[in-house]
Amino acid sequence: MQYKKAVRDPVHGFIKLTEEEVKLIDGEPIIQRLRYVKQLGFVYLVYPAATHTRFDHSLGVMHVATLIGERVMQQIGETDPRLLKHLRVSALLHDLGHLPFSHSFEALSRDLLHMAIKNKCVDVDLALFDRGKPHEATTRLLVDRLAPKLSELGYDPDIVKSLLFERGGKLKLFSNILSGSFDADRLDYIMRDMFFTGAAVGTSFTHIDLERVVENLEVVEGRFQFNEKARVNLEGYLITRYNLYRHVYLHHKTVLFTEIARNILADNIYKCAEGSGDGEICEYLCDLARFAAGQVDGENVWKATDDYFTSVMVRDRRFRDLLSRKPPEYATLWKREKDFLEVFKDPTRINEAVDRLGPLHWAVMDEVKKKLVERLNVELGEAAGGCRLSPDDLIISYVSFDPYAEDLYISTSMGPLPLSRISPLAEAVNEAWRRAPHIFVYIKKSAVERCGEDVVAVLKSVLEPLMDLAVRRISA
Repeated sequence: MQYKKAVRDPVHGFIKLTEEEVKLIDGEPIIQRLRYVKQLGFVYLVYPAATHTRFDHSLGVMHVATLIGERVMQQIGETDPRLLKHLRVSALLHDLGHLPFSHSFEALSRDLLHMAIKNKCVDVDLALFDRGKPHEATTRLLVDRLAPKLSELGYDPDIVKSLLFERGGKLKLFSNILSGSFDADRLDYIMRDMFFTGAAVGTSFTHIDLERVVENLEVVEGRFQFNEKARVNLEGYLITRYNLYRHVYLHHKTVLFTEIARNILADNIYKCAEGSGDGEICEYLCDLARFAAGQVDGENVWKATDDYFTSVMVRDRRFRDLLSRKPPEYATLWKREKDFLEVFKDPTRINEAVDRLGPLHWAVMDEVKKKLVERLNVELGEAAGGCRLSPDDLIISYVSFDPYAEDLYISTSMGPLPLSRISPLAEAVNEAWRRAPHIFVYIKKSAVERCGEDVVAVLKSVLEPLMDLAVRRISA
C-alpha cells in the first residue's frame, strides 16, 4: 500500500494516508464535521483536557485496524490489497453518525425523530433506528450518501457497509476488527482517552503493548486468540479499560453532568412536540433530526456539531448554567465503592437486578424513578414530618460496562481458554465491576434543605428494597 501523506498523532506517532484517502477526507463535510464533535461528550467538564474529537479518533481507528488487518491477512494467507484498503476506509467512516457531544444524547435519538415526524419536518423510517445503536443507523445512511464518491475513488460501497454493519458472512473476520471483543475502536479510544484525560491509574496500555498483542494474535478456526506471550499485555488492556470506565466515563460528576444535559434536551424535545417550545430551539432540533435521518445537504451537516448545538441551546438558561459549570443542584448519594457498600449491603444483588433490564432506555429509567418516588413519599411521610419529594428532586442514572474478558482467548495445549480462566487479574476485573455502582442516585440540594438532613438517611435506608421492587415491577 502506497502512502502519500502522514499526519502527526500524539498517541500513535505518524498516521499515514493514501492518495485516495486524502481525496476522500479533504473537503468532505460529512467527514470533516467530526473535527467538531468531542469524543467524550461532557467529560471535559470533569477532565478539562478531554476535548479531543471523533475525527482524530477515526484516524486512530484506521491506523490500528491496519495493524490488526495486516496481521490477520498474514495469518490466513490473504494477499488481496483491496481488502486492507476497504478495511481502512471502513474504520475511517465508522463514527460518521454521532450527534453532537457523541454518546451523550444517543438515548434520545428516537424521541428526537418522533418529535420531528410529528412536526412534519422529517420523513424517515423509524424502523431503521429500532435495530442496534441509533448512531449506527445514521452512519449507514451517511455511508449511502458517500457511496458515489467512494465508487469514484475505487471503493466498493457494499464491501464498506458489509465490514461496518454485518457481523457474519465471508468478511466476518475483518468485520470483527472494527467491532469485537478486541477491536480497533476500543484499542484506540482506550489509548487516546487515557492520554487526553491523564487518568492512568496503576497501569496503562501503550503503543508498545499494542505492538506486542498484535504480533501474538492468531487466527484459529475463524476466531481470534492470542499467544501466551501477550497475556500480560492483555491483562493491562483489561485493567486500563476498566479504570477508564470507573474513573472517567462513569465518574459520578460525568454521569451527573450528562444526565442534566440529557434532561434539558429531553424537556425541549417534549415542549417542541407539544407546540410550546422555544421557536429557534425547535427549528434547530428539526435540523438535528434531519441529520440523524441522513439529510445532510448544504449547511445542515455543520449544524450537527458541538459548537452549533451549544450556540442554540444556550437559549435555555439551564444549559448555560451547565456550560458555566455552575455548582449543580444535585448531590450524589455515593461516589465510590465504599459509599455504595454503605447503602447496599449486597451490591452484587442490586446490580444484577438493575442489569436484568439490559441497556436501559432513558424513558425506562425515568419510570423507575417515578415509582421509587411514590414509595419514598410513604416512608418520608412518617420519618420526615410529612415532607414530600417530586420526581424532579431525584436523578437516577443506570451505567453499564462489559469487561469482555470471556471473549479473549489464550492458546494452550488444551485448546483456546478464556483469559479469565488463566488470569486471576482478568477475573478480578470482572469481580470489581460486579461490586462497583451500576446505578447512581442524586438528590436535589433544595429538597434536603426543605426536608432536613434526615431525608438523605431515610432515602439511603429504604433505597435498596424500593429500588429492587421498582426494577421488578418494570421487568414484569
